[in-house]
Amino acid sequence: MIALAGPAGFYGAPATKVLLCHAIITYFLFAFPLQHFHQLFHYNQDVFEKRQFKKMLVSKLVFLELPDLLFSAVLFYNFRIFERRFGTRKFVSHLLSTTIIASILELLVFAVLNRLEIQLGTMPSGLFSMVFPLFVPFFCTIPRVAIMRVVGVPVTGKTINYILGLQMASAEVENMLVVACALLAGILWRANFLKVQAMLQVPVFVARAFEYCLGRFLESPDLQKTSLPMGATLELQQRERLDRIEQQMMASAIQASRHMDIGRPQPINVAQGPGIFGNVVRRAGQAQAEQQSPDDSGSASSSGGAVSEDQVQRFVEMGFNDAQVRQALRFANNNPRLATNFLLQDM
Repeated sequence: MIALAGPAGFYGAPATKVLLCHAIITYFLFAFPLQHFHQLFHYNQDVFEKRQFKKMLVSKLVFLELPDLLFSAVLFYNFRIFERRFGTRKFVSHLLSTTIIASILELLVFAVLNRLEIQLGTMPSGLFSMVFPLFVPFFCTIPRVAIMRVVGVPVTGKTINYILGLQMASAEVENMLVVACALLAGILWRANFLKVQAMLQVPVFVARAFEYCLGRFLESPDLQKTSLPMGATLELQQRERLDRIEQQMMASAIQASRHMDIGRPQPINVAQGPGIFGNVVRRAGQAQAEQQSPDDSGSASSSGGAVSEDQVQRFVEMGFNDAQVRQALRFANNNPRLATNFLLQDM
């Protein structure tokens, strides 16, 4: 499994670390010594009549089912990339905002179900309203990169996350309702509906207070900057190779967003095929470049002249080797997207 999250570990993601620790600790507390308090987290569509608003609120913070905990932990770890992109303050604001919006949407759905006299069971407990809204930026901003084949069909680095999400959502009808409200909350937040991004955010002084008091305890080192020797075992070498793939996919996403005029990043076709959970469509420019003969590519690289030093610097800062970057840019005629593709193929 490949996490599309840049550097390994929790470097630059203290809020994600806190959330995972909170989810694991609270699950085991309420699974064993405090299991008789489970009724505090059970609510249903009769939340208005039975005044279950407190139960509805606290149920958003604690997992009671082990599969939901495990799947959500993997998703949170893979989605820590958004804390690095947004910054911790904006990331926490996103989590709180989407939880509030999803809760309001659930109340609206309950009102409609009561009017239609449709009865459902107990709603699931857990951080659904925090993790599922992150699928929206995950779908819109993370490119699809085919990394392997299963029965001839390319599997992308995003597939495992979609599978885990579908597994959690399809468990029961109640799960589907909660997940649907969470996804809609993520869409509304991304669209900045009613200026929600400005209305629901963590105050600056609160963020600074937490940073001053807890920042030193929550910081994690950047594992990619540690001066360790090359892995001596197959497991270590595989981990290092996966980290390199993560760097290259992040470089592809950044370069595509800078140089391609498209609504959302398009996939890089490392492997041919339709892909899973998304169409793999070749752009006309890329298809034309791939159909060039060896003589055409050679003449393009020779006629391109010197490579762009700015592009070389950007790739080097993302962890690529200087010589390989220059060679890839010459082959790609200074096209950063094709250069990234060449670097991926050289793995």
